[in-house]
Amino acid sequence: MKKPVILALASMVATPIAAQDSDHDRRMERFLRPESQIGTRFKQEPETAGEAETRQMQKRLAKCVYFGNKEELNELLDNSDFEQIAFADTQFKSGEFFDDIGFGRCIGRVMKRSQYKLAVSVSYSTLRNLIAEEAYLYENKDVPVRAPGAPLLIDQRFATQRGGMRAQSVSELADCLTYRNARASHELLDSTPATDKESEALEALYPTLLTCLETDEAPNLSTSLVRQMVADGMWSRSYYNGFAPAETNEAEAD
Repeated sequence: MKKPVILALASMVATPIAAQDSDHDRRMERFLRPESQIGTRFKQEPETAGEAETRQMQKRLAKCVYFGNKEELNELLDNSDFEQIAFADTQFKSGEFFDDIGFGRCIGRVMKRSQYKLAVSVSYSTLRNLIAEEAYLYENKDVPVRAPGAPLLIDQRFATQRGGMRAQSVSELADCLTYRNARASHELLDSTPATDKESEALEALYPTLLTCLETDEAPNLSTSLVRQMVADGMWSRSYYNGFAPAETNEAEAD
């Protein structure tokens, strides 16, 4: 007889990043500075098997949800940031959101055969960022090329237009990472969570993170948080035409 397996998906609400100096020129100078070559690694706690399984299941859930609601969820991403969703500007109502996107159906699809009960707890902000990852990957199968003249900061994004200071700080960091290192950012999102490929992509992204944070010390950021920030940045850069068209990418590769 199968035993019930209850797996709570951690909400992983983003840790607020302190607002940077409000002087725009100083921020721009910091983001455009040559990358640091400091070799120190991320301060990361080892993930348990349960944590790794949880992150992988979260990804499968987000992929299932996005593929069933692509147009509506792109609209939601356009009207949200790392901290908030403006449901009034979308086709969804906050109290009915999980039902409308078929979240329960997707839980059933990602369950393993050994499981017959699965309890899921995930915040709006975390699910939004997981969806951003899948939305980006759906449109970008290969490493994208930055469009000629593309800006460092994506002004069209919700965080810039209507977000609070913390959301703006996170979005600026995300924009810096994806502007300076689209390859490592893409490879991070294209990797399965809690795998060697993910760790390798994080390591490749690490010098860029130090530069964007203007620090020589290893940041105490979880892998999940970095991945969510990168997803937010890569989706925004792709959605608001910060990358060259795919045919241009192919021509340059030739």
